Amino acid sequence: MEFIPTFQDVGEVDVQTFLERLDDRGGSIELLASAYWLSQPEVEQFIFRDLPVLLKNLGHGSRSSPPSVEPTFKGRVLWQNTILGRLSGAVPRGRYLVQHIEKSADIPENRLLKLFLTRIVTTANEMARRGTGALPQRFASIRDTAQRGLLNTYLSGVELEHRITARMLSTAIRHRDHRYSRLAHLARDFDQAVIRGKWVQILELLRKGWLAPVSSDDLFELYALILVMQAVESDLGFGEPKAYGLIQRERSAVASYQRADGVRAEVFYNQVPSSIFKGCGSEYVQLLGSHDGIVGGERRPDITVRFISGTADRRVLVEVKETEDPTYIRDSVYKVLGYMRDFAGVWANLPDQLPKAVLLFPTSIAPKGAPAHLVLVSSDRPEDLGSALGAALGDLGHGLAEEIDEATA
Repeated sequence: MEFIPTFQDVGEVDVQTFLERLDDRGGSIELLASAYWLSQPEVEQFIFRDLPVLLKNLGHGSRSSPPSVEPTFKGRVLWQNTILGRLSGAVPRGRYLVQHIEKSADIPENRLLKLFLTRIVTTANEMARRGTGALPQRFASIRDTAQRGLLNTYLSGVELEHRITARMLSTAIRHRDHRYSRLAHLARDFDQAVIRGKWVQILELLRKGWLAPVSSDDLFELYALILVMQAVESDLGFGEPKAYGLIQRERSAVASYQRADGVRAEVFYNQVPSSIFKGCGSEYVQLLGSHDGIVGGERRPDITVRFISGTADRRVLVEVKETEDPTYIRDSVYKVLGYMRDFAGVWANLPDQLPKAVLLFPTSIAPKGAPAHLVLVSSDRPEDLGSALGAALGDLGHGLAEEIDEATA
């Protein structure tokens, strides 16, 4: 399913700044780059299909062993050195200086394979520890397969390099086994996208549709988060964020903004509403708490956006569903309506705010008419997302802007 459209209006410099500032310590950047790269179908295809075959038919090269004094002609006799050795007494009569030709797996293309698998293990292991669900399990499976590959008898004897060289890439590309060529391209992309952090290339991979077949809720949530942030920055005129936080669950705002008129905006990722809006309870939790024999925790909307002006604010929940299945789409609508009932306290003082929630799908959904309490949009029409957030923002801050104008007049 292709849910990643082209970043038409984002310059390379802006993208670079945006990604570099996601987290001052680089954690979120690494998370985004590693998740995108490891989820490419080409990676799984190589690890699960090509690697086992490659290890069974691992390429070998020939190399000469150090010369040794032997009584037979097995191997290549170094006649000139043998004669000189006999004259000097180093080689006895009836003995010969022989050099054997040995097969070895320690060739540049296998060094590339070993380095690639080592990096895969390190990266996938880190990603597998970041939460639960289908995506970390896939990363763990990739890691385990790569680890088994490193235990191969022949590969274990290959020297481990610390960086990719041009010779490693060129010999792999020219190898008669096409799997080595695929290895070279994957290793080079991994080196550029994750190791060296070339984020412009990450976006180029998105533009080229490399990730189109990936159907991961986790990845689509990250992409939806970027769309929401772009809508706040561009469509609503807040400009670049004043601060960034880690894109991780149970953290403070992912991004904070302040517009020229004094209105502030905060974007949260996967947080319970009660941690954002003090005094906001969950009817679901209260109901379960009033019964024995059943327990449950507060639900977490995927993204929450809060606009603030003085003591007034606006609050929008954004739920993300990566599906085109009509039945699942209808079920998702019903689920978000349940969210709105569960978290009715979020809008206790904002009964007239429309919309209160946005449900984001990959494609083929477009709102029509005036916004209701819930608006459905799709990622291939980001302008609808911007319009929905703008409708929720409404005239917040207009009074404050007039006061500022009067004070400066």
